Parts: sequence; structure tokens; C-alpha cells
Amino acid sequence: LGKAYGARTLFADVSLKLVRGARYGLVGANGSGKTTLLRMLAGDDPEMDGSVTLARGARLGVLRQDRFLQDDEAILSVAMAGDEIVTAARAEQARLLAEGAPDPARLTELEDRIAAHDGYTLEARTTAVLEGLGIPSAVHRQPLSTLSGGFKLRVLLAQVLVGGPDVLLLDEPTNHLDILSIRWLEKFLAAYAGCAVVISHDRRFLDNVASHILDVDYGTVTLYTGNYSAFEAEKAAVRARKEAEIARAEAIVAEKRAWVERFGAKATK
Repeated sequence: LGKAYGARTLFADVSLKLVRGARYGLVGANGSGKTTLLRMLAGDDPEMDGSVTLARGARLGVLRQDRFLQDDEAILSVAMAGDEIVTAARAEQARLLAEGAPDPARLTELEDRIAAHDGYTLEARTTAVLEGLGIPSAVHRQPLSTLSGGFKLRVLLAQVLVGGPDVLLLDEPTNHLDILSIRWLEKFLAAYAGCAVVISHDRRFLDNVASHILDVDYGTVTLYTGNYSAFEAEKAAVRARKEAEIARAEAIVAEKRAWVERFGAKATK
């Protein structure tokens, strides 16, 4: 992968394989290209170098913080819509039943699809996720418009988590979460079986969640194993080694220069 804006290159020649069961903390200085890289992984940036390939049939879940959809729908319904397979099957099932003379074979097929994707527990699972994110069950039937912007983002996060994606891309998911909700999200991600890539400025959150770190720096993306604290220690050690190597190289150059200057002085006498 590569991405540049005019003469400014964020990163180039990046080749990575991200695996199931790993949780990658995506870090870097402001403006380094973290969100850009996440957009590339999500398929939201067509103007990029390289390509992103997902496993066949893998479902992608992306937290996009710039959208508030279905403002007039119930909070619970908005969150449940994250499971697109079950939601579509239930909608078709309801439409066929409303028509009065549905195709029995098609209804059976839809029922099997819903059951295969744990659809009959969708409402209960969604309720648990919303409550975990600090949205009490008493308001779940109210319209999304009754919530503040911060709580709408929690509903969008719930929508992504409920969808059961194989690949999870989260940009600052702890924004607008209280401590209890952050701890709940940490436990959720710790038990998540798919591949997660998470941007966060919350060091403690990354320490508790990340199994690997992707560092956007020096015009590339470097993979480190371990949480944020382990990454900081390893990057500092690598920087110290490089600085020591540069210092040694400069000392050798200075020594040779001094030798040449002494030899040249003797040769002119």
C-alpha cells in the first residue's frame, strides 16, 4: 500500500498480513496517516496505491463517526440493523407474511437463514451490547433522535459490534464513552475472535486490548508484537540502537578525516 498527497508521502511500499484473532492498535503522530490507512483498509479511499484483500466471504465492520442514520427509528432497531444478514431475512419474511399467500419454501429458507445466524437472539444480544455501552434498556424503544451526539455514536458502535464482523475497523471507539463502557468494550474486544484494527489515543485502552501495534512513522507502517507499552519500549530501544550506530559511524568518519588531515599536513612538509 501507499498514499501520498501531492509531494507529501504518508507511507509507501507497505506490505502486511493481518490475521484472525489479533487486535492491532494503529498509532502515529497527528497527521501521520492513521485514519487514511484505516479508510484504505475499509475500501473508502479509491485514490491509493496498492490493494487490500479480504478472506473470501469475510464480513467487514467499520465504525464511521461522521454519520447518524435513521434518526427517526428506534435505538434498538438501528443497532440491530448491524446484523445485515438477519435484518434482511427478517424484513423479507415480514413482507412475505404481509402479502397473505407467501411461498412456504421461501419462508422455510428464510427461517433456516435466521436460525443459522443466531437471528432469534438478535434482540437480546443487541440489548446486552447497548447496555454495555451505557445506554439503558428503558430508552431502547425511543427514536435515535432523542440521544445526544455522543450517545448516537455509542449506538453506531453497537451497530458495528452486533453485526458480528470477521474484520473490525474502529476509529477512536472510546470517544464519548465513560469508564465503565470503556472497560466493557475492552472485555468485548478481548473475547473477539476476528481481526480488529483500532485507532486510539487512550494508552491504557491499547495496553488492555492490543496484541500488536501498527506504527505509522518514517514514511512506512511498522508492525510490533505486544501492547502499547511493549511497543514504546521496543521502539525506544530501536531508536537508541540507530542513534548509537549513527554516532559510531560519525566517530569513524571523524577519525578518518583527522587521519587524512594529519597525513596531508605531513606530506606537505
